[in-house]
Amino acid sequence: MSQPFTGNRRKIIIDLGNTRAKVAAYSGNELELLEIVNSPTPELLSELAITRSNFDAGIISSVSADTAQYRNLFPTIDFIEFSSKTPVPVTNHYLTPETLGADRLAAVVAASELYPANDVLVIDAGTAITFDFINHKNEYKGGSITAGISLRFKALHTFTGRLPLIEADLPQFLTGRTTQESILSGVINGTCAEIEGMIQKYRQLYPDLVTLITGGDMFYFEKKMKNNIFAVPNLVLYGLNLILDYNFEK
Repeated sequence: MSQPFTGNRRKIIIDLGNTRAKVAAYSGNELELLEIVNSPTPELLSELAITRSNFDAGIISSVSADTAQYRNLFPTIDFIEFSSKTPVPVTNHYLTPETLGADRLAAVVAASELYPANDVLVIDAGTAITFDFINHKNEYKGGSITAGISLRFKALHTFTGRLPLIEADLPQFLTGRTTQESILSGVINGTCAEIEGMIQKYRQLYPDLVTLITGGDMFYFEKKMKNNIFAVPNLVLYGLNLILDYNFEK
C-alpha cells in the first residue's frame, strides 16, 4: 500500500451477503457505526451517511455480487478486495480455497483473535447456516454448510402442494397443533437440534471446544441451545477489520 498503516486510522468495511449488505466504520478495533442494507445496490449504499465520511482504508467482501461499482464509491482510499488470494493471519487447509465463502474465512480469523490457543467452532446462522472449525494451532480445517431457516420455510412451501409460507418466529412449544405451528416447530426446533448435534460431535473430538454463533438468525438459536455457546454479533465484520490491518502491516 502507499503508506504505513497505523491502528487508529478510520476504516470502512463492506460485507456483501446473499440478501443484505453491512457497511461498518472502524477506528482501530472499535466499531463506530454500522449500516445494514437489504437487497443492496451501489446506488443504495451511496445514499448512506457513512459513505460520505472520511476513511483512510477499506476492505470489501462479497459472496453475491461484483464489487467494482461498490469500490468506486471510494475512489480516494486504499481498498482491499478480499479473496482467496488475500493474505490472512491463519493457516488455511481448505482444499478449494477459491470456492470458500469470504464470510466463513473472515469469521474464523475473528474467532482465532478472540480465542487464541483454543479449538473454536464458528456457527454463522444466515441465509445458509455454516459451521467452521479452527484449531488451537491457528489452522482453519473447514466445516459444513446447510440451509438456513428462511430457505427451509421457502422449500416447504415451494416444493409441496399445500404447505403455506410462514414467517419465522421463536416457538415456545414442541408439538404444533396447526399446520403453521407444525412447520414453525419443525424448522426452528429441528434446526436447533441439528446445530446442537453438530456441536456435540465436535466436542467429542475436541473436549475443550469454544463455540461461537453469529449471523442474522442467531436470535432463534442462542437462547435455545443446551450447549454453552457465545453469541458474537458482527463477527465477520470484526474478522474483515483484522484482515485489513494484517495486510497493511505486512
